[in-house]
Amino acid sequence: MKITINPKQLIPDDAWQKFRKVRAIVENEEGYIALSIEGGKCIFPGGKCDPEEPEDIAIKRELTEESGIDFTESTFHKLFELETLYDDFYDYRSDSLKPRYTITTYYYVKTSHKIDESKMQLTEGELKENFKIRFVDRQTLEQMLLEDHSDMVNGKFFDEEKEVVTDYVEEK
Repeated sequence: MKITINPKQLIPDDAWQKFRKVRAIVENEEGYIALSIEGGKCIFPGGKCDPEEPEDIAIKRELTEESGIDFTESTFHKLFELETLYDDFYDYRSDSLKPRYTITTYYYVKTSHKIDESKMQLTEGELKENFKIRFVDRQTLEQMLLEDHSDMVNGKFFDEEKEVVTDYVEEK
């Protein structure tokens, strides 16, 4: 299943930044869901795929790096792909607005493990953005996902993505 956010009906070309990303809804045995906070924004854990890296490998790598949990033997269930197209995404590296096309594959996985900060391998950017991850109950999850980030750089884009994902999860 593919869900698209493209409010301006944009068509990407070669000048656009293009990214493949992966995110997961990670549920523990108590029914709590992993949520990451980075740069003050609440999102599901995951990140960018390396060039040519298959998504099923990328999600296991990203979650292991961000949580310290070994997901190599875990069974991931692909939920959907979220395609987003924006012509005014702020790019930190160039300090300018750029058009951006992203396909994010969302997965679901259940784990019996706890977050192990001693095994986390955060990137320089995650450290700079004060990355945190924790399991939260569903009420806390809903409250955090409903927080408005529109006053933050690119916050409106994160809020749109969270809304789509939250609606999807609530339907299932």
